[in-house]
Amino acid sequence: MAAQSSIIRVAGSWELGWNTPIKEVDLWETMLRDFDVEEWYMEPVSGIVGHSVQEVASLEGLVEEHRTLKTPIVFIDEKGKTPLADFKHPKNVLYVLGKASYSPLQALGRDGDMSVRIETPAQAALLWPHQAVAIMLYDRMKKLWQQQ
Repeated sequence: MAAQSSIIRVAGSWELGWNTPIKEVDLWETMLRDFDVEEWYMEPVSGIVGHSVQEVASLEGLVEEHRTLKTPIVFIDEKGKTPLADFKHPKNVLYVLGKASYSPLQALGRDGDMSVRIETPAQAALLWPHQAVAIMLYDRMKKLWQQQ
């Protein structure tokens, strides 16, 4: 995607139950860079160095910080209010994802927050967060291209 005047941020949680951050970082990093994600946050702090991820103690603190900054926050969640096909991406954004056992929408969401669900044909299985954000970013790219 060509250089843009928007800032895309992504925040998620390490899947510590089945993987280690040093292995999981590879599932995220190249794809996020390819979609021009400027800021990438993961919680909890694991001590990873030499990667583009910024680790934070909790998503709660990060979300509150971005609410204070008036950054549009979008929760990507299976129970999101808006189907992805109908969603209009904010120019500047913080996309927040959970993990297999944690929904930040349920834990941190407030009335009026934007939330998106990615529908699949069978609706039988949940997407891993790195899969969900890739779909979200591809959708964003396609919709922006259509506007040009």
